[in-house]
Amino acid sequence: MTLFPRSHVPLLRAGSAAMLLALAACGDKDGAPADPAPKYAAEIRRTAYGIPHIKADDDGGLGYGIGYAYAQDNVCLLAERIVTANGERAKYFGAEARGATADTAPNLASDFFYRLINEAEAVANAWQQQPAPMRALVEGYVAGYNQYLDERGKGGLPDACKNAPWVRSMTTDDMMKIVRRYAAEGAGSHFITELVSAVPPDAAVPAPPSRAATARRGSPSVIDPQYWQQQHARTGSNGVALGKNATENGQGLLLANPHNWWNGDLRFYQLHLTIPGKLDAMGASLGGMPMVSIGFNKDVAWTHTNNTSSHFTVHQLQLDPRDPTSYVVDGKSQPMIRKRIEVEVRQPDGSLATRSHDFYQTDVGVVMRVPDQLEWNRKVAYTLLDANMGNHRMLEQWRAMNSARSLDELRDGIDRIVGLPWVGTIAADKEGKTMYLDVTVVPNVPLSKEKACVPDAFRELAAGGVLVLDASTSACRPGNDPGAPQSGIFAGASLPRLQRDDFVQNSNDSAWLTNPAAPLTGFPSIVSLDAQEQSGRTRIGIAQLQARLAGTDGLPGRRISMPQLQGMLFSNRVYYAGQIMDDVLRACDGERQARAASGAMVDLAPACAKLRAWDRTANLESNIGFGYFASMWDQLYGSPLFWAVPFNAADPVGTPRGLRVDDAAGVTALRTALASAVLEMEASGWGLNSRWGEIQHTERNGKRIPIHGGRYQYGIYNVIASEPSKGGGREVTEGSSYVQTVMFDRNGPQAQAMLAYSQSVDPASPHYADQSELYSRKAWHTLPFTDAQIAADPKLSRIAISHKTKGTQ
Repeated sequence: MTLFPRSHVPLLRAGSAAMLLALAACGDKDGAPADPAPKYAAEIRRTAYGIPHIKADDDGGLGYGIGYAYAQDNVCLLAERIVTANGERAKYFGAEARGATADTAPNLASDFFYRLINEAEAVANAWQQQPAPMRALVEGYVAGYNQYLDERGKGGLPDACKNAPWVRSMTTDDMMKIVRRYAAEGAGSHFITELVSAVPPDAAVPAPPSRAATARRGSPSVIDPQYWQQQHARTGSNGVALGKNATENGQGLLLANPHNWWNGDLRFYQLHLTIPGKLDAMGASLGGMPMVSIGFNKDVAWTHTNNTSSHFTVHQLQLDPRDPTSYVVDGKSQPMIRKRIEVEVRQPDGSLATRSHDFYQTDVGVVMRVPDQLEWNRKVAYTLLDANMGNHRMLEQWRAMNSARSLDELRDGIDRIVGLPWVGTIAADKEGKTMYLDVTVVPNVPLSKEKACVPDAFRELAAGGVLVLDASTSACRPGNDPGAPQSGIFAGASLPRLQRDDFVQNSNDSAWLTNPAAPLTGFPSIVSLDAQEQSGRTRIGIAQLQARLAGTDGLPGRRISMPQLQGMLFSNRVYYAGQIMDDVLRACDGERQARAASGAMVDLAPACAKLRAWDRTANLESNIGFGYFASMWDQLYGSPLFWAVPFNAADPVGTPRGLRVDDAAGVTALRTALASAVLEMEASGWGLNSRWGEIQHTERNGKRIPIHGGRYQYGIYNVIASEPSKGGGREVTEGSSYVQTVMFDRNGPQAQAMLAYSQSVDPASPHYADQSELYSRKAWHTLPFTDAQIAADPKLSRIAISHKTKGTQ
């Protein structure tokens, strides 16, 4: 049912926001003066699955429509996002609680961090640097969100925030804070507790416990390259662009498969944005961002994957022996700047108390502490310098991409603006050209400076792309390039890129193997690493493309269609099973009994029978063999008894492979792992005849929707991660999110997509679970893009909204 509040004008046929302006300019038939023309006007057409198609005559009206539409679907999510970005979580939710995702810091630490990075001066500077169209877009968005709140009232909001004290009107400052919160996702937000735990040596105030010492116990610390490899793999993405030498019709074809959390700030939202004659782009946006982040227009389609460049540098301060809060640069002592941040904290009785923390700032960032690795003592301290805290160009960057008319124009805009914070770009156009651009905000540390400025103790970290620089000399600061839009970062044109007529791809490894026929080499460590072992997703992605183009995958021809590209994603092949399962089954040919790591003797015969019958996928119908394999892999991977053929940079797609089953120690280790896997499956309640679709699910309004796919570490292209749920089975936490394929033909872009977790977080919404059902069935939805396609959608509804008040600041 479509609601028409007083400010809405129903449209009985296709129309434009211009109709509202024209009507407002006319007086009534008695000659009475007309109402003032609306400051903002937009039309919101919704098609199947609640996708809003927002049309306006200018940027302000477009932002207004986006803000209103997003609030209709996710008002509580945006209201909480405002609380987070303003550092007010502890005020409303308590100090120790956490946000929606498992890796978030406790509220108090989160508040200290966001109050620090979103100080008034930084926010004002971000706003001042927005071009006029971006200001209009944001002001309109704020007006749209606020109008929705006014119309509904706090008592009319969804249960998650109904009458909540933390729901309030939005300001343009709030939007800048949210944008800066997204920018920090590439570095600073990972260091929250490390920053908050840093206090001067011998300080009377005890340091708060650090995430490195608590939640990460037994895991790599935040300065370990392995930590960042895991982050890129977990919430990373797959992207493939196919060109005229690879597609059936000789035009471009794109697969977008970003992975992220299914809850919280990084959820995608589908939308279609139109300013007639200026902009017409469709796809998905990070929640609260007023443009298309991943999508297409009539000329170009693009997607993003988290890249492996480091977006931060760590700096080792040589301290003044007289004062551990002063440091020496070029032989001269200079004081740190102490910045006190105060936060209100809700107490158990509901009262508020003020807590404070002192951060210590320098010209190379904020002092932090990583226990047992980077300590603040009387000789040295360490700072974090997040390059994206100077990046105020994100809105401008995506807007330029949304309106790009060719692949060259897309590239030129990215090179000029350098506003993408931590994602590389994969794109295809209607002419059949493809491109990968690894152009993001990266500290300008060339190899020569790395060699001269990284202390010997940190050379191993530098080899993995994490740089600790000597701060005692100003020559070791990140350099300035006159071609860069920001001091201290590389110019866009100096960063990796590849244009091809066959394919480019990325699955969160470095730019090196974008296409194995043209490796990208010779870049600084902080930008892209060469000759590194590739993830299973990269390997299966390249292997599938190569087999299809060579005609060796059992299918006819040597070209790729859109259904075939979709099939590569949703085959749910467990890549590493193809590398080791023959050896596992050889080990099954031994004695029936094997000793588990616990010492218990286990009968392997039933498990081995299931492994032989397993189809080596993570599909809904896959049997318990997947569980046995996953448990074995978790136990064995990385051990010295693992690979029979080690990684070889000359064969990066084919290696490493095989298990060491030709020696007794390797066989024993494998059989022990298999016996332990049997016990683990029994303890988990996964019966011998269980199917994966009976185990992994997302629960919506009491209904369990089975979800296919599996964890990244098994080499499954379609990443889905899940955790044990209270009622048994496993609840999805992260993985494939907005999934899109776009094929260009003579009629323009032909797009199919699905949003795996659906459009709304409100359980009362009809779009809370509908696309999750699609995802479960692997049922692609054809996106209506043209006016004719939108008008033909049987689920079409329309509203026109207008805004006549002026308070939006």
